[in-house]
Amino acid sequence: MKTKLLLATVFFLFCHLQYFAQNVILAVNSTSKTVAQLNATDGTVINANFINLSSLSPGTIKGIIRVQDKIWISDQTDNVIYIYNLDGTYSSTIPSTVGLSNIRGLNVVNSEVWVTNAGTTNGATANSIRRLSFAGASLGVYPTLGSPFDVLDVGNGTAYITSFNSEGIQTMNYAGTVTGNFVNSGVFTGIQQITKLQNGNYLIAVFSNNSSAGNNAGVYHISATNGSILNSYLVGGARGCAQMGNGNYLYTTGSGVSSINATTGATSLIISGSYQYLKALDLTLSVSEAKQEIEAKIYPNPTSGMVNVSAENEIEVITFYSLNGQILKTEKINRERKISLDISGFSSGIYLIKVKTNKGEKTVKIIKK
Repeated sequence: MKTKLLLATVFFLFCHLQYFAQNVILAVNSTSKTVAQLNATDGTVINANFINLSSLSPGTIKGIIRVQDKIWISDQTDNVIYIYNLDGTYSSTIPSTVGLSNIRGLNVVNSEVWVTNAGTTNGATANSIRRLSFAGASLGVYPTLGSPFDVLDVGNGTAYITSFNSEGIQTMNYAGTVTGNFVNSGVFTGIQQITKLQNGNYLIAVFSNNSSAGNNAGVYHISATNGSILNSYLVGGARGCAQMGNGNYLYTTGSGVSSINATTGATSLIISGSYQYLKALDLTLSVSEAKQEIEAKIYPNPTSGMVNVSAENEIEVITFYSLNGQILKTEKINRERKISLDISGFSSGIYLIKVKTNKGEKTVKIIKK
């Protein structure tokens, strides 16, 4: 009986290991110096110690992204960026001497890594974006609004930059020119992470109360059309935020990672600890040319909104990714061989679409006009 149970357990883990590895949300714990791996669908803990940075004696680890086939983690107080392999093993460190000081969030923008930088040590420029190549070399700086805390490429040649002061969310083009504000000054105080939702709108984590505007700390659903508040979930000291595959949200505070029911607003603690930023990623997807294992047709390509997917076998899941591996949209398919999906809410740009059937999978690039 024990032998049969053991064999069944091994078989279950073997069948599900690849799925878990491909669909995860990474959460940065600045106290334990670890990165937790959560299920991207419902936030359940897969591995609380997926990455352990303790041997590097880091300061306050903050932001996390995927850059090609590596994971980059920013250190706000030690002013360096740690680079790990996709399996969680250490690779290298980008030193502070490239011009990093009081760094926070970072993201891939226009085939560069943009790092929010607030300090002046190490030759850094206060309140700026430090631009890095994928090899970690400095490409220069772009001045920003006061105390920048996160940056996000939103397509159409534009990036959004959050402010920890009360200066809102700034819009900047790829050439570094400030083009206005997505969220105006004075609406929030202490905006930290910003992430894009499956419906094209945005989610922001707000750390502090803004008494003058009446917007307290919490997680806010922001309209992509005009930056207005669509919904709010008031929680103290929110730092990071992400959307799960089930449509609900995750947020972080100094007490842990918690979930929010997007419909009812009910919250539930998932894992305790002092957590910072979150990032939904596919840790096995190649951002170059993915291996084609099945026959599938994806058309039209380019598309202005509708995407048709057909396969010889039954389709189970279709997932859309940004070029740096961030999960943007997941559709579970009821074993159809042909399906049409609407991505009109996506910004213009290049994306990856992965089609998974009962016989294998295929990943291709698709252009949204």
